[in-house]
Amino acid sequence: MTGVQVTESGQRGKGRRMRGPRRAGRLRRVRTVPGPTDHVVVVGAGLSGLACTLHLLGAGRRVTVVERDPGPGGRAGRVRLGGFELDTGPTVLTMPHLADEAFAAVGDRLDRHVELVPLHPAYRASFADGTSLDVHTDGAAMEEEVRRFAGPGEAAGYRALRDWLERLHRAQMRRFIAADFDSPAGLVHPDLARLAALGGFGRLDRRIGRFLSDPRLRRVFSFQALYAGLSPARALAAYAVIAYMDTVAGSGSRAAACTRCPAAWPPRPSPPAPTSAGRPR
Repeated sequence: MTGVQVTESGQRGKGRRMRGPRRAGRLRRVRTVPGPTDHVVVVGAGLSGLACTLHLLGAGRRVTVVERDPGPGGRAGRVRLGGFELDTGPTVLTMPHLADEAFAAVGDRLDRHVELVPLHPAYRASFADGTSLDVHTDGAAMEEEVRRFAGPGEAAGYRALRDWLERLHRAQMRRFIAADFDSPAGLVHPDLARLAALGGFGRLDRRIGRFLSDPRLRRVFSFQALYAGLSPARALAAYAVIAYMDTVAGSGSRAAACTRCPAAWPPRPSPPAPTSAGRPR
């Protein structure tokens, strides 16, 4: 690999083990790394690798990041060709609070390095029949747009769908998305029953169809499964959590924000506070 980059060093924690975080007042049992963990190597300087690095620095580790490209960014990178700058990856930044958490781990703030400009609308969906729908992350604005587009019945369906998406996200985020698993047994939890009760193991397109009858609207709230390489007809309804991230959690600015996030790294970390969780979240 080329372009080896070494981050700022946090405090050493020689001989300490990397353990899972405390959840609901108790330590989750996950496998630990034997031996010293004061120096960690992160492979890849994409957004995930950089976020991991910041959390590790905040936990007091020294971190070395190795990256094959000349600079950080990964899929959220930028290339210069013929005097022009081209973004190579995403055009919007959804759920920006995750980037905020990474910067906060080293005593910094994302907004000190990147200006996020909310998009209104987040994007516009255009259909073969010549109609178009502006997609808003604000609930009231989106409800009104659905009413204009397809009538009051579909607007009521959208309200119910949004509520379901929020409940689906709550059921998945803490236990299944933001969690570590050492074995399938780690999935056995009351939240799994909650996910099943929400219809998370049915088919995505059918579940969306319970709320919306207009095929165009059903497409707007189910196409996100394609991000994971799955057809909405075959994807589990649990994948609607991507629609939550896309249409409810909010979008930041256009591509400039995505490419400037890695460009802002690494901020100089403040001395880390003592912590019981020595792993990236």
